[in-house]
Amino acid sequence: MPFQLVHPSVSHKEQFEEMMDEWEAFGGRINPGAIRRYNRLQRGPVAYEKWLSWVEEDKKIQELFFFMEGEKILGAISIRLYQKIGLEGHSGYGIRPSERRKGYAAKMLEMALPIMRGYGISPIIITCAKDNTGSAKTILHNGGILQREALDEGEVLQIYHIL
Repeated sequence: MPFQLVHPSVSHKEQFEEMMDEWEAFGGRINPGAIRRYNRLQRGPVAYEKWLSWVEEDKKIQELFFFMEGEKILGAISIRLYQKIGLEGHSGYGIRPSERRKGYAAKMLEMALPIMRGYGISPIIITCAKDNTGSAKTILHNGGILQREALDEGEVLQIYHIL
């Protein structure tokens, strides 16, 4: 079954819940931030329908896509549409823990690049923590060129451009 980037919908509820349960049990940072089932004002997870309304409200500033193979959500990628991009870059992405180290992040980013270019984003700025070698390999695989490093809240970030 071919890979797809699809906007979240009601039909993805069960797969989303399964992926998020896995991710939260695994621990660590959940990327992109847009898939988190809570926000700063919310202490615990919200219902999928409420989360879906957040995604819909955010469409003016970012688009979220599930990366899927058949009916299974393998990960997600967000495309940030606002003009002034800081250290967060034009995109955030992540692959669920059980599906990592299979080349899926590179494929997902590859599929998202034409969408970003369609929005007129150039260069595409992608950042990752310096110690996140998997993400750096994903960016490099997609033509990323390291521009510089920056300190963000005590963490060294690498800033890449993709033309």
